[in-house]
Amino acid sequence: MKKDRYRITETQFFTIEGSSRREGGLPLPEQIFDMLAEFSLEKRMPDPRGINSYILDLEGEGKERVLRAGGYVGTIVFKDGTQFEILPMLQAKRKDGTVVSNKRVFLDMVSSLKSVPLNKNTLNTKAAENLNIFETFILAFINEVHGIVKNGIKMAYTPFENNENFLKGKVIYAKHATKNFAHKDKFYVMYDVFTVNRAENRLIKSTLKYLHDVTSSARSRNRIDSLIANFDGVDYSMNYSQDFAASILDRSMAGYFNALRWAEIFLLGRYISVTKGRDVSYGVLFPSRQLFDSYTVSNLLKMLDNQRFKAEIQKKNYPMMNHPMPRDSAQALAVMTYRETGMRVVFDAKWQGLSGDDENFGIRDQDIMDIYDLMNIYHTDSVCYIYPLTREMREESREIAFRNEDGIIGRVCFVDIGDMQGSLSSVLEHIFGEKIKTDDKKADK
Repeated sequence: MKKDRYRITETQFFTIEGSSRREGGLPLPEQIFDMLAEFSLEKRMPDPRGINSYILDLEGEGKERVLRAGGYVGTIVFKDGTQFEILPMLQAKRKDGTVVSNKRVFLDMVSSLKSVPLNKNTLNTKAAENLNIFETFILAFINEVHGIVKNGIKMAYTPFENNENFLKGKVIYAKHATKNFAHKDKFYVMYDVFTVNRAENRLIKSTLKYLHDVTSSARSRNRIDSLIANFDGVDYSMNYSQDFAASILDRSMAGYFNALRWAEIFLLGRYISVTKGRDVSYGVLFPSRQLFDSYTVSNLLKMLDNQRFKAEIQKKNYPMMNHPMPRDSAQALAVMTYRETGMRVVFDAKWQGLSGDDENFGIRDQDIMDIYDLMNIYHTDSVCYIYPLTREMREESREIAFRNEDGIIGRVCFVDIGDMQGSLSSVLEHIFGEKIKTDDKKADK
């Protein structure tokens, strides 16, 4: 029986069926609503000020309760198969005018994370658009393993111990003495055998088994069954950490790189936070601002001319489920220096939709106050905040700038999610007064 799948964007919320309808709300059966609310309240995301935020914010009482998207995007799947997706707030348009769906924006942003080994062959498929993000990760791993099988599973010489009727290799005297006290015709020996049962293959087979039990896609499960059959003679890993430590990733194992990175994600929970709950099979969620930061930096580095600009990318902290976030000062995304003039500017990305109808266009007071902190921390003369271009701001012609007695200390610039390269080029030209040419070949890498 196919279970329900519910999808909202960051600007929307869930309601309870039968309650008074609110514009933008998606109704859920009350039992499902309660389970989702319980899971959300369990997963606290403390920020540096010690204030808890949640995947979904619970508002109201009784039947009039709502669960509002709280700045996190991704997938939650219940044990009964019910799925929830929270997608970015923006659609986008390409240069040719074609509309980019919220899901495509999400996939593009996730693929910019260095910790996620997604490739274009996986992303540019109809399946990636239709599957939830975790199932897309499973699909990516399956495709990587398919490539390994197609090119031939790697074998290696590995130590093998056994009590043999012949002398070969090295006698393990301690074990030989105890095991063969009454068997003078045997030898307990260690020697190398050329086998597929190496650490890397054990980890891949174990990951396939884990994903077979987790995936809700019948097609993925069938492909996993087919792939496991190719690993006959390979044991399941008995110690993941030990096998990862024993893995050899040289040029001869290049085809294994991404598959083993996925194995670390699935088996050890590294790089990506995959969480569970009493009624939840898994949840994979990302802070929206982390994705926008990563997407902005990724595109910036692809197009930047290092001979003219020096880019210092800053390491930022993001909230993780049930983990305290370090207290620190205001954080920036990057510091850019124009080598010819020495002009130095702090850049930070803000995943927030602005509107000309709001006071200060909706820019948060804290962000305005942070301008002075950022200038002092990074020893620069100005700050540039980069916001996503919304429909409300597309026709806005007023320049948004912050001034003191010395002049402009902060600017607000916008990037079109559908044309990040062109948008960032315009931002840099506006700030530094220097034309930036995008390198399409470099951007496609």
